[in-house]
Amino acid sequence: MFWKLYEIRDDGGRRYRKLLASLGKGSGKTPVGGWVGDIELAGPAVFGGWKADGTPKGKRRTSPDILIMASSYEQADMILDEIRATFTEGPLAQHADAMKGLVELRGGRGRARRIPATVRKADGSKASTLLVDEAHELITERMTNAYDVAAGGTAKREDALTALFSTAGNDLSTMFGKEFSRGQRGDFDDDELFLYMCAEDGLDPTNDADIAKGIVQANPLAAAGVANVRRLVAEFKRMPVYRAKRYFWNLWVPTDESWLPAGAWDACKGSVTIDPNLPTWVGVDMSLRRDSSAVVTVQQRPDGKVQASARIWFPDGKLIDQSEVDDYLTTLTATCDVRWIAADPAFWPSLPELEEAGLPIVRWPQQGRNMIVACARTYRLILDGVLTHDGAPDFSDQVASAAPHSTDRGWALKKGRTAKRIDSAVALAMAVVVAGALPWARPHHGPADLTSAGARAPVVGRRIRRAASLRTGLVKSAVVTMVRSP
Repeated sequence: MFWKLYEIRDDGGRRYRKLLASLGKGSGKTPVGGWVGDIELAGPAVFGGWKADGTPKGKRRTSPDILIMASSYEQADMILDEIRATFTEGPLAQHADAMKGLVELRGGRGRARRIPATVRKADGSKASTLLVDEAHELITERMTNAYDVAAGGTAKREDALTALFSTAGNDLSTMFGKEFSRGQRGDFDDDELFLYMCAEDGLDPTNDADIAKGIVQANPLAAAGVANVRRLVAEFKRMPVYRAKRYFWNLWVPTDESWLPAGAWDACKGSVTIDPNLPTWVGVDMSLRRDSSAVVTVQQRPDGKVQASARIWFPDGKLIDQSEVDDYLTTLTATCDVRWIAADPAFWPSLPELEEAGLPIVRWPQQGRNMIVACARTYRLILDGVLTHDGAPDFSDQVASAAPHSTDRGWALKKGRTAKRIDSAVALAMAVVVAGALPWARPHHGPADLTSAGARAPVVGRRIRRAASLRTGLVKSAVVTMVRSP
């Protein structure tokens, strides 16, 4: 790809000013994006004349400005981290300073920086190179406008390059979907390069041999024997089929379906009676006005089943009374053997008061790998028939309304096209993930342990430290489980 990307015309100008590269998960798209950034920042990226033997020679670009865009800072940082590694861990370290969100050549001779897909950040840019990671995630009009502004800025630089890297998406009406469709129809201009690898039609997603064949067809590292195909097959089988096809076979698959296979949630319906004597774990998704607030209680029964029950508060055109939620959690902790309450501190101003009161809170922000781990465990419990719920209509509707959302790090839950509330589905995943951490579960402190002011502060302090260790241990253990389990 690099040889093709850096072809020149007869006059020495860059042949390709735009690249769209769509490959399957685990094919090294992000490192490739970083390497392109390295070349454009410090390498002989532009034509520097002809050698005596008639071959071209390259030279470094004057004042290179490498702009890395993605749907979030976190995603854009993945390409920038590859560039940062080049200029901090190798022989080029003496030539650049690597900072948060920026790699700058010493002497002000060039820079690589990352931005989210917002017009405010992209406006006024005159990037010599625009790198877009997971371009299929630029789905809103705001993000599309930001891309248009940044891409338009490259027109101000001679021999500029715009490169989009992504797995397949699920909506061909998005910016990336339209660009992909142009490439597939053969409508790309002479200065645009289209690279797309995918699985052939007719493969069986339930057959290991076909799964592996599709992965090899969509992933150049797998085809070259570099990627571990067996591991990728195992990951494929742990995902919803339509999600796995998009991720690993690099096929465009609509996401009108739920994150669960048809009938999977209904098959888990059964009798649920919360037993105050059983170890109990709780997940909470709090909101203020537009969404609902949900508390999901999870217990593991003697028969091995994990039973779940939800309590949901709706705004009904006004603010949710969060004190009602707080009181419910306080009563639940006093009457049941509650081991952990997984809580996202966002939109929950009274959470520190609950911690001070001695409730066993573990802060579980809904960003990064936290929800990826939680959703993977919950998906497995439901598909294996281990989870049991009471079939409450509000609970079931919110679980069914959730849709999968993926990044290179994995998938989590988001609202579907109908934008229906999914708060109890999120709370369920949070409860399940802390319930899965049995080796880290604290010894239960009954209400009597929390009544004296003198004993409260040390208990809470230990609990907060344990909560931080729990969160770190959960992520590490769950990632290992996701990779190694059959």
